[in-house]
Amino acid sequence: MNKKEFALLLGFVFTVAFSLCCESISAAENIKANILRLHVIANSDTVQDRDIKLAVKDEILKMENLLPDTAADYSTALETVNRNTAEIADRINTCLAQWNVPYKAECAVERFYFDTTEYDSFALPQGEYTALTVRLGRAQGKNWWCVVYPALCSQSCGKIVLENSDEFIKTDSITARFKVVEIYEDIKGYFSQRADRYEHL
Repeated sequence: MNKKEFALLLGFVFTVAFSLCCESISAAENIKANILRLHVIANSDTVQDRDIKLAVKDEILKMENLLPDTAADYSTALETVNRNTAEIADRINTCLAQWNVPYKAECAVERFYFDTTEYDSFALPQGEYTALTVRLGRAQGKNWWCVVYPALCSQSCGKIVLENSDEFIKTDSITARFKVVEIYEDIKGYFSQRADRYEHL
């Protein structure tokens, strides 16, 4: 298959895929564009580092004045987190000092890829989200996450609180739609990799 044939095939596949799942993709993109996640990555998966990760999570969720719990919209929520990232990092590092560990935390607002995530009450589609990412030390352990906008995290234990979240409350139909989005994202990723290979031939 030459480059022209590959380009035509790529265009055809995406045209068909998009026409079949346009509504699902649109809903998923709307969700991803209006959610701000909190993402805490442990230094490692030792028992102590897992405990520290949870302690840091609890510490962050106490920072009501620094998180966008009452933000009027996504843009305001993102602005709030960006403005307070340095102070959030300082407070986390104070928490780490109490554990007497040799590492510190780095905080950044960034785009991060998440798989489809299903909980008892709701689901979020696969794809890239904006997240306040907290990397502890080497950040080689498992992660903990929640949604800080709209506010779906409680303060003490990360319990999910559903408020104004009808778009992603899990039902059979919503979950099925997200499976369609998964297939679309996987196809897009596959052809993107193939296109990169052809560009380097």
